[in-house]
Amino acid sequence: MKSRSSRPGFTLIELLVVIAIIAILIGLLLPAVQKVREAAARMSCSNNLKQINLAAHTYDSTYGNLPPGFNSNSYIGSLGYLLPYIEQDNAYRLIPITLLTLPGTGGAWWGPGVTAANSQIKTFLCPSDGTREQTSTGTFVYFTTSGTTLTGGYFPTGTTSPNPALFGKTNYTACAGTLGNSTSTGSGGFTIGSQPDWSRLVGAYYVDSRTKIASIQDGTSNTFGYGEILGGSGGPTRDFNAAWMGAGAMPTAWATIDPAQWYTFGSKHTGIVLFGYCDGSVRPVKKIGAATDWYTARWYQFNYAAGAIDGQVYDPDQI
Repeated sequence: MKSRSSRPGFTLIELLVVIAIIAILIGLLLPAVQKVREAAARMSCSNNLKQINLAAHTYDSTYGNLPPGFNSNSYIGSLGYLLPYIEQDNAYRLIPITLLTLPGTGGAWWGPGVTAANSQIKTFLCPSDGTREQTSTGTFVYFTTSGTTLTGGYFPTGTTSPNPALFGKTNYTACAGTLGNSTSTGSGGFTIGSQPDWSRLVGAYYVDSRTKIASIQDGTSNTFGYGEILGGSGGPTRDFNAAWMGAGAMPTAWATIDPAQWYTFGSKHTGIVLFGYCDGSVRPVKKIGAATDWYTARWYQFNYAAGAIDGQVYDPDQI
């Protein structure tokens, strides 16, 4: 004898209601998950900056000065000198010593046989920036300042010799102060005391610099060491990125505008750009609008933080 029992099923309306409830829950959950991911990425980025600034301290202990912001002959930026102090000795040994001396004598770092630049260094990458490899225009291989001019040299996307797509990228660079070690006369009412020039706002890192930690008169806890950069602007595909080997010291004159440009510090974090100070601490700086806030109170405060010998006490809450 066979028996059969009937079980009530779900009606179409009930299924639709359940699906709607699940969709609402997912919609509520996703922003929370994204916030958690961004918080974790920001923490990882902060740790990278801390490691970079502490590596610069170790370099100073070894050589008696911080690494140069930029080598005017080989175009190697500050990060290249820090490789042995972030457990990247193998990559460092690939760099010919002639390129590391000041000034270097072996030509530009992207010349034949220089393979260190192709190393992918995790400490130099912010996990929030997932689009750094997708560029429409090119890869910057050096930044340098002269007078009131910032120059960025780049290889266009699609170049094959060398191939900039192979270069390890970076989201960090050293801070040069307002305009590096420029002695050009300022404008727009720029003065500090009786000094109407940019030289008082020189940072710890600039072209061929050999800054000693002890010479940072404003104090290491009040002076930027390294900060975040994007190298360019744009959405999923942006115009530029930057190679870590040549990412020399970036000036702060153009502030933390949003969206960031190739000539400014910037990040993928919401509302802030992280800066590592010369004492190893890491703190956020607010993004501003799309235009530089020239000579405003906030602009001065930001540049006081960038300068190493300006003698000004700045208020971190204003930046």
